[in-house]
Amino acid sequence: MAVSLRARGAKLWTSGGLSSLLGGILRTAGVFLHRIYYRADFLLHEFDLSHVPNEYGYPLFADLEVHVVESDNDACRLAETGYEDFRPIVPMSTYRLRSGAVGFCAYIDRCLVHIAWVGLTDRAKRSFDPLPYAVDFDCGEGVSGGSWTFPAYRGRGIHRYVMWHRLWYLREHGCKVCRNSTAVGNTPSIKGQAAFPSRVVGILRVIRLLGVQRTRVRAMDDSP
Repeated sequence: MAVSLRARGAKLWTSGGLSSLLGGILRTAGVFLHRIYYRADFLLHEFDLSHVPNEYGYPLFADLEVHVVESDNDACRLAETGYEDFRPIVPMSTYRLRSGAVGFCAYIDRCLVHIAWVGLTDRAKRSFDPLPYAVDFDCGEGVSGGSWTFPAYRGRGIHRYVMWHRLWYLREHGCKVCRNSTAVGNTPSIKGQAAFPSRVVGILRVIRLLGVQRTRVRAMDDSP
């Protein structure tokens, strides 16, 4: 754990300097505080995979690459060819891979700048998005989430570009619908997803106090 924290801290420092490192420290502290009290609302999106706009699938700059990682072995092979190993610096990434989640890693000059995930089973979903909303995996639905862009590379359209790759992956694996959750107020993610055909089907409220969690989903046609 200590090695992992040091690796994450070093990555934040090299990718964004002091402000990035301080942001990481605050997020880590927030994880522990949220175990005591937490309240948040999430938009539940439904993406139509029958049409994924091709114009967003072109690389934004020449040295940007996206690699699809489906297993621990894939991650090892990627690291062996000189790409930054994301497992020590991205929390829970090894657990997610072993749970069946698929990672989408964006690199610039073989340096990790963004990562996101998709799942085709409930176990895979829970590894990166434990929020209790329904995904019908047996009827052509998939799920995406867990996206993160390192601070120094934000605002360059990388999230949207990787989102295109995720949606196409799900479509090629037989999915007709992609579902995900996005925190209300997470403007960069909402903006990055807005380019793709989707609709908000509900709002999920999560309240956690001293380890006891309550959730409520309000469909968009419900009254407040």
